[in-house]
Amino acid sequence: MKKSLLLFLPLLLFTMLFCSCTQKAVNNQADELRINSWSGKGEYSTTVHLSFEGSKASFDIHSMGGADTRLYGDCVIDEDKIMLTDSRLKKSLEFDYEIKGNEVTLSYDGGTIYLNKD
Repeated sequence: MKKSLLLFLPLLLFTMLFCSCTQKAVNNQADELRINSWSGKGEYSTTVHLSFEGSKASFDIHSMGGADTRLYGDCVIDEDKIMLTDSRLKKSLEFDYEIKGNEVTLSYDGGTIYLNKD
């Protein structure tokens, strides 16, 4: 019994150590935004998807008529703004954002998009 306990205890500690290191702490709204993927419906039956990977972001728009737009590039997020720069398309977007529970509101040039956590 003692031998199995001596073998089991280090294995348990080793597992707990690695499991605790894989979680990202959420310290502010920017962290909350970055660790989740978001999607929702926009105007005119469009679907919108926003996701993050490190310092990059992907903003995908699919319209009911079949047109697709994808912006992918460097992303800077502060406490209330997202700036996405797609160097391939030579385009930048800037959104104001606000997170309330499982929903994020993106505002830009008088328009608003509501997205939910995936």
